[in-house]
Amino acid sequence: MPTTAEHRASCDAFVAHIHLLCAEPGTRARLTRGRGRPVEECAPMDRYLARRTAHRAGRRAYYTVASLIAAAGPQAHTPGVRPAPDDDSGLMPGPDDPVLLVAPMEPAPAPLLPDPAAWFARPNLGATFATAVHQAGHGAERTEDLLNVLTRLSDDQVHRRLPAAVTRLLKDDITPDWGVLLHDLVQRPHRRDQVGLRWRDSFYLATPEPRHS
Repeated sequence: MPTTAEHRASCDAFVAHIHLLCAEPGTRARLTRGRGRPVEECAPMDRYLARRTAHRAGRRAYYTVASLIAAAGPQAHTPGVRPAPDDDSGLMPGPDDPVLLVAPMEPAPAPLLPDPAAWFARPNLGATFATAVHQAGHGAERTEDLLNVLTRLSDDQVHRRLPAAVTRLLKDDITPDWGVLLHDLVQRPHRRDQVGLRWRDSFYLATPEPRHS
């Protein structure tokens, strides 16, 4: 069973792989077709993602994040978070994932495991929304309301709503940390309250307390 650190490393490895795929315009166009859609409706993406996501719990999270990266463009990395390209990136199952049925022909190199403190210092969705308030003039109350809605939505609905929210961030040059977003979306079906609390904490700790008249 992979550790939490190994699962986080596998999220970064997946993101690095998608950035490589997005260097090809035709591939990028196919990956964008999955925005907001269930995996079953994303046939054009399967040739690129099935080998890395089949038989995995939380598979839709990988398709959603891949489509968001493709829509953002091949250079849309979170500032300070730029995983090294790694085509056969050693993507490993998460803590709740079943074992893949087909073993790789050659052992993949072990990914560099992220330091836990460094991982939690990276921006989750709540911190990214706070950055949008500070740096891009997004209304604090409206952004807070959107974040609260996203934390309460069902998993299907959060995948459908995220593309619009992320598109607005990208238009203002605010790029989510794709690896952290992927990790949270994979965890969300089993730990929705914990993920939502992390997002809200990060938002409120980075925004000023409202003034009371």
